[in-house]
Amino acid sequence: YILASRRKQTRSKDQILYQYQYRIEKIADKDEITKTMNMKDEVWKELKENVKALKEPKNILLLGCLGTGKSSFINTMITALTGKYDLYADVGAGTKHTTTRLHRIPREEYWNPVNEVDKTLNLPAFIDIIGLDAQLSSPQDEESVNSIIMNLVIDGKLSEDCDLLDFGKELKKGKRMKKSHVDKIFAVDIIVVVMSAENLDIPQTLFDEIYKEANVKNKKIPVFAVLTNMDKCTLSKNEVEEMKTQICKSINIAADKLLLCSNYQSNQRPTPEIDIILLEFLAKMCSPCFKAVTLKKIEYEDLYLKRWALLGGIIFLIIALLVMNLH
Repeated sequence: YILASRRKQTRSKDQILYQYQYRIEKIADKDEITKTMNMKDEVWKELKENVKALKEPKNILLLGCLGTGKSSFINTMITALTGKYDLYADVGAGTKHTTTRLHRIPREEYWNPVNEVDKTLNLPAFIDIIGLDAQLSSPQDEESVNSIIMNLVIDGKLSEDCDLLDFGKELKKGKRMKKSHVDKIFAVDIIVVVMSAENLDIPQTLFDEIYKEANVKNKKIPVFAVLTNMDKCTLSKNEVEEMKTQICKSINIAADKLLLCSNYQSNQRPTPEIDIILLEFLAKMCSPCFKAVTLKKIEYEDLYLKRWALLGGIIFLIIALLVMNLH
């Protein structure tokens, strides 16, 4: 079967991004099916080449506000990989947190192919955390609640199932975490910022903090972005293009690092067209070219203090000589 969009369009690879509401329209001819499946095979080939070139699987951290579809996107991406939908990440509805902990979903939990060779593919682990409250970000405060949580997660200093809801409450009270060790298993390699087409207000203060954590503080981490729930988007094609530009500018990323998609639902059968877009995006994130780097800070001398110390030494020497002459 082929899938048709709300608006009838020629299905080029780029235009698939604008196909929101899918429905079965007609039986596709064999040439179209073959072309689509060949395209998916090519994308899979690229993904396999990229992950085989990695020494170990990457950790992909999903960041965003409450209700943007972070957990659903993880389930969607795994569905594209496995061909079967399952609730690997906790999802819910409403205005309350469903994900309240640090939840790492490694390859071993979702990847069990029949082909023994493919079992060793270094497919990524997905790290799901609590939705961030944009009001807990501050341009004046270097140690805001969101900044502290992100920094600890990125550095791998928080353990599996860490209660982030409680942690956030204690941070708001002014408490701070005792010193913890770094667990490289949890150290973040890629950050994906998630927004929802249902709420297109850009939380710029939060995004500025994400930029600092990913570029300025301790590490340089590649950042990507996803705009989910495109099936519920009411914008025109031109408005979508404008929104894409705004999102990329707000996070300071290139346009090819932004994905527009609709998350798979539990009652929805995966389709090659959607899988291709998702797997292309994953192949890009898994490229060996994109890697986290620990920044080596340069040590500095304070020349002003050094000069004063030298001057003080000279003055002391002069005074000592004068005292000696008096005696």
